[in-house]
Parts: sequence; structure tokens; C-alpha cells
Amino acid sequence: MANVDNPFGFLPVADEGGGGFYTRMYIHAAADTVALGIGDLVDITGAADTVAQAVAGGPFLGVSRAHTLASVLQSNHPVVKLNQTMVLVGKEDSVGGAIAAASEGLNCDIIVTTTASTTTGLSGMEIDSSTAATTSTLDSRLLGLYASPDNAQGVDARWLIKINDLREADLKAGL
Repeated sequence: MANVDNPFGFLPVADEGGGGFYTRMYIHAAADTVALGIGDLVDITGAADTVAQAVAGGPFLGVSRAHTLASVLQSNHPVVKLNQTMVLVGKEDSVGGAIAAASEGLNCDIIVTTTASTTTGLSGMEIDSSTAATTSTLDSRLLGLYASPDNAQGVDARWLIKINDLREADLKAGL
């Protein structure tokens, strides 16, 4: 069965530190012309308690858990804060080929897209499959293929990752 090409951003699936997921409410400003999708990586804007979709190259503060339209104020936008032990699942874009199974431990960039689905509200962000390398400045670390009956190594595979470029931590080199 072929993998499905349905981007969904990033979903927290585990915390290797044994803790739960810390969700905090932030503000999405009415002046923000970019919608936030469910699964979008977000960062602080500099205004008090306000987040926006993160930019390519990070850093990343957390994962949006709600869909908010562009230019709409939401004063209670839920964000799961990222930490060094949080594991996420995300889909690779497969542009330039699929990520090789031997790439576990390497780092990859995140493709930031401003297009959340208008039907589902899900993020369009994906793992950039053409960037797998040991470079410490890449956005995420590949932990392994996501174990699911409907997922296989190859085009559009889903991977377990950790965010390497955290707002509140140092970057790490790939293995």
C-alpha cells in the first residue's frame, strides 16, 4: 500500500522525559495575515504572549493545536510547548526522493508553508526530505520511521522527529 500525500504538520506523540505535554494558551493577533493550522510550528512574535507561524529555519516554540484564520484575533490559542525530549510525527515531502531508512539520526529542515487546509484546518508543514545531513543548524532530528500499518519507508513516509532548533535550547549536530 502506498503512503498517502496528506500533509498534517506535526503531532506530539511522546515525551521521552516521561512528562506529559505542556499546553499553554497564547494570542494570535488580528494583525497576523497568516492563518495558524493544526500542527503548525509556531514561535513568539515579541508581543506579550503572542505567537505566529514559525519561519523557515526556526527557532520553534511549540505546535499549534487549533486552526485560526488569518487576520483573526484569538486570545486563547492552544500551543503544546516543545522541549528537548518531545517526539513528534511528521510527513516527508519526498521532493528530490524519499528519505533513506539509513538516515535515522540525521537532521532535516522543515518546510514552512502558509497554507493550512481550509477544509480540515491541518497544517501544510512537512519534513524537507532533500536536506538530511549531520548539519547542526537543521531544524529537526530524524528518530526513525513512524510505526503504523499504513506507513512504509519511501515516498510520503511519516517519521518520528525531535525539533533541533528550539526557542529555549541549543542546536544539536546529527549523528
